[in-house]
Amino acid sequence: MTALLIEDKKGFIRYLIGCFILLSEFLLTNFAIANIAGVVQTGNLSDLMRFGIYGLLAFIYAAAVFIISRLLRIGFMRDTTLRIRRRAFENIMTKSTRAFNGKLKNEYISNLVNDINTFEGKYFHALLNLIFGAEIYLASLLILFYLEWELAVIMVGVSLVIFLINRSFQKKTIRMQEDVQKSGERFTVNIANTFSGLEILKLNRIEERFLTGSMRETELLEKRKAGVNIFTFWQGRFSNFLGFITTILILYFIISRLEPGYDLARVMFVISMASSTIWPITEIMPLFNVLKSNSTIIENILRNDESSERNEDLKPYDFKESIEVRDLTFSYGDRRILTKGNLILEKGKKYLLKGSSGAGKSTFIQLLSKVYEDYEGEILIDGRDLREISEESFNRHVSFIYQDVFLFEDTIRSNICLYKKYEESEIEKAVKGSGLDPLLSKKEKGMEEFIEENGKNLSGGERQRISIARAIIRNPQILFADEVTSALDESLGRLVEETILSLDTTVIAISHRFYPGVTEKYDAVIEIRNGGLYLKSMKEYLKEVQVLEENI
Repeated sequence: MTALLIEDKKGFIRYLIGCFILLSEFLLTNFAIANIAGVVQTGNLSDLMRFGIYGLLAFIYAAAVFIISRLLRIGFMRDTTLRIRRRAFENIMTKSTRAFNGKLKNEYISNLVNDINTFEGKYFHALLNLIFGAEIYLASLLILFYLEWELAVIMVGVSLVIFLINRSFQKKTIRMQEDVQKSGERFTVNIANTFSGLEILKLNRIEERFLTGSMRETELLEKRKAGVNIFTFWQGRFSNFLGFITTILILYFIISRLEPGYDLARVMFVISMASSTIWPITEIMPLFNVLKSNSTIIENILRNDESSERNEDLKPYDFKESIEVRDLTFSYGDRRILTKGNLILEKGKKYLLKGSSGAGKSTFIQLLSKVYEDYEGEILIDGRDLREISEESFNRHVSFIYQDVFLFEDTIRSNICLYKKYEESEIEKAVKGSGLDPLLSKKEKGMEEFIEENGKNLSGGERQRISIARAIIRNPQILFADEVTSALDESLGRLVEETILSLDTTVIAISHRFYPGVTEKYDAVIEIRNGGLYLKSMKEYLKEVQVLEENI
């Protein structure tokens, strides 16, 4: 966190100046109050007038100093928070697919919004008061050594004891703040999931059950927030109690040493300086705990768990001949999906992936596309382990078409091209191949027609066709397709399937549909059965299906 703060050295220096100039206001105010008290002892009205004016000027000076301090600090606070938001977002966007899937999407949203807002609201307030308290402590101690060195030595010992007592609260404060963060993440995820499925909840009249669950998460979050606030409050009260007891002892010490003819102004100033070595200490540790807990949360958000050394060792993608799967074994927790699967896929051929529901078809595609790397065995591309290939390089040469299509709030053109430049002939080829012509002919602006949030103004089939065009235009070396035609009618599904099979690329597709005269064009079928991988020619597979149907 320290490194993050001093990145903007000039801004941080301005921030420190803004904190330090408050010290002059504190010392002047205390000096003025002490001298006004001294006037009570002398009874000199001219001195009362003089120090009264002095006190008024000190008050005006304090107001001016506060405004200047605020102006010096506010820019740095804003820029640092913005830098944290930007870096947190960059950290998420640059994660590998595998690392990104390690958390729920709504947890990332909670980090970017809730946690950083909490940091912004608490961290800089605590930092200001911590610096201000530290400078008051040091300045008061130095003045005290000059005025009453014996008392100063005693105050050093007392302040150290109070500091150590307050420090004992640190671990619990950090743990409680982390619990609040986790509850905030769960609350955000719960609410987001409820809103996503609200239509289904209403249709099935089960809103009450999810409302109860959401209220339970809300209560837990608020309970933990209240716990932090109560603990911090009583920690502060306990610290203040220690400060109060110490102040009483200071008064006893000073009064017991007074001699006839003492200077009341000096005595008041000594008491003020002695107290100022205690009260900052009672506040510093609670403030430090706030800083530490918020710093820990931000550092966790900004931490990149992926090894940079490993990324540097990764090789570029280069697919010329074949993909070989050797003894591939993969499990979800205790559930085994694949067991020692073996096969060889040749470049340029089209493979249809078949298997019963839950057999592992989508999982197999995710293994081949580097989404999962915690498998046993090997996946080799021209003899090179897939895990040693750069994900960035790999993704430049492959395309994906999934059942769930995501569309941006932008034009059809932008959603197909994904903000990259292509020749019009390439765009036309993708449009024609995906069967988008009927859609574009209905739209007044054609390719420039604006798509609403995730394609709300399009049918499921139209959204799927845009996704297909998006994949085709990249001219990938490998195309992964998961139930591409599931949302399309018979004629359009046939057209899309034929287009995919006509592409000069390696195709690995999942499809439950059979289009006579088209599906037969796949070169081979990969069947997943009982955790095994079985590669068959299309002719062999169709023959087996025919035999099964005859026996039914």
